[in-house]
Amino acid sequence: MSLGVWDAAVIAVKTLTYAATLGAAGAVFFLLYSGTLIASADRLRIRRIVLGLSTLSVFAGAAQIMVSAGSMGGEAAGMLDGSLLHMVWQAGAGRASAIRAIGLLIAALLVLSDRPSWLAFCGAVAAATSFAWTGHARSLNPDLLPILLLSVHLLGAAFWLGALAPLAIVARDGDLSRIAATAARFGTVAVFVVGGLMAAGVTLLWMLLGDFTALWGSTYGRYVICKLAIVACLLCVAAFNKLRLTPRLCAGDTRAVRSLRSSIRLELLLGVLILAVTATLTTVTGPPVLD
Repeated sequence: MSLGVWDAAVIAVKTLTYAATLGAAGAVFFLLYSGTLIASADRLRIRRIVLGLSTLSVFAGAAQIMVSAGSMGGEAAGMLDGSLLHMVWQAGAGRASAIRAIGLLIAALLVLSDRPSWLAFCGAVAAATSFAWTGHARSLNPDLLPILLLSVHLLGAAFWLGALAPLAIVARDGDLSRIAATAARFGTVAVFVVGGLMAAGVTLLWMLLGDFTALWGSTYGRYVICKLAIVACLLCVAAFNKLRLTPRLCAGDTRAVRSLRSSIRLELLLGVLILAVTATLTTVTGPPVLD
């Protein structure tokens, strides 16, 4: 299936919205469970990341609505066409964008005060799960279980992908014991979170495919295979970090810090690729059960 210019534009802004939103929410989660382990200067940098990504998410979400309207009209003028914008907004993008913006605003303001609380957590949760209120899972009938599964999957993705930039900041700290403690805590929590992410994702995938033979028998399935292949690579890198690098860090091996930095950069790249594939399959094709 060939992609048109409008398809490519929608995919690009979707990917940016996913990355900014999940990154901001995940950074909030990171501060809540690891904030006491890291230096105050690093906490400040992470709070700035939350603010920057939250702002980017809001603007990217608005751009996504405009580009989607332009795609419907087939011309740039459609991006400012009130009727087309209203259609996109009413289709669910408006509600999702509003929930996302409010959640991120609450989370960012509370995080900037250096007093992250349960309200900041709730704001981050609302932002990360806002994508579940529109799209393929929302189209299933009944839709409650698919939305719940997708929400769990999104929270796991936010926890994992959103922790990478903060971990990269901590990895530049000269205090090896602090780096080791932060990496160890992330790895301990990640085992349970990633398990939930995968379980929810596989169950939702079964509901969207109807039959696993659709993995190779449909365009949607082939995109999913591509996504799963990248996820498998990401899991391998994460397993290497937990089983090899973290023990070396805890043992005081300074050479492991450089390896950790390289590993985080690779995880960030793989994470962006996963989000790009997700944006593509939600834009250009639909799951077999909805055909």
